Amino acid sequence: MLCWVVLPAYAQVTNHPERSDLGDCYQSSNTLYAQSPDGTQIAFDVTGDGPTIILLHGGGGSRQDWHETGYVDGAKESFRVIAMDIRGHGESDKPIDQASYTTDKLVQDILAVADYCGAKTFVLWGFSYGGNISRYLAAQSDRVAGSIIMGIPFGPGVSDEGRTYIESMEDHWRPIVRAQADNTLDWDTLSNEEQVVLKEDNPSLFLAWLNAILEWPAVLPGDLRSPALWLIGSENKGAMASLSEYQELLPRSVQVHVIEGLTHEQEFTEIDEVLPVMLEFTHAVWGGLAKD
Repeated sequence: MLCWVVLPAYAQVTNHPERSDLGDCYQSSNTLYAQSPDGTQIAFDVTGDGPTIILLHGGGGSRQDWHETGYVDGAKESFRVIAMDIRGHGESDKPIDQASYTTDKLVQDILAVADYCGAKTFVLWGFSYGGNISRYLAAQSDRVAGSIIMGIPFGPGVSDEGRTYIESMEDHWRPIVRAQADNTLDWDTLSNEEQVVLKEDNPSLFLAWLNAILEWPAVLPGDLRSPALWLIGSENKGAMASLSEYQELLPRSVQVHVIEGLTHEQEFTEIDEVLPVMLEFTHAVWGGLAKD
């Protein structure tokens, strides 16, 4: 299950300041930019000092979600916290072609940020879309010391429910996008909500990254190369169904924590219940206590 919130986003590619010094990656609240191998600029900020955590937000959100909800403040006393805008979101570049949102490119973005900051190893915290992406890097790279995967199923990049949602978004918005490009769009036929989306957002953008997920390959719990915490709210039906499917196959390195009563959204917003569990796991990883 993904976080299907779509926020305003306009720019496709923007000019960003060049990297000045590696020291920028310590105690810097300013927006920094790392360049991914395909030239995409990835925005991030850095708070605190210590072992590195990289935070990946939900779909349609931005790195500010981690700040505003209190995760960054909660972790900064013990860790260097890097909150990044996933491409297509926040202050990062926003290509509108589906091919720009493959798992390979998204993984390269994370590594570009880590390289910029000299982080040889790091722990990933990923919620929803960000948790989905984190699975792929954790399955590929030994630089991931551990990962916290919040509220998403294992298996394919998208569940059957998510696939139905994405296909419905494509069917609804693609004709509107084409009509707008052809200057044949009749605005009077649109609802107020649709008009707001067209004025404040870019449907071509969110269709690009949503449709890309349909092609993402499966990742199973046993594919992860480092310790992981699979954090699920008991009311998240998609993730709970995935837990039932894979529970007997979970390696010892994948811990599961189910929080009673939480929906998918609350897996992120109920920080008082979630953050202590995340910090305990992360301290254990860096302390060498989370064993395969």
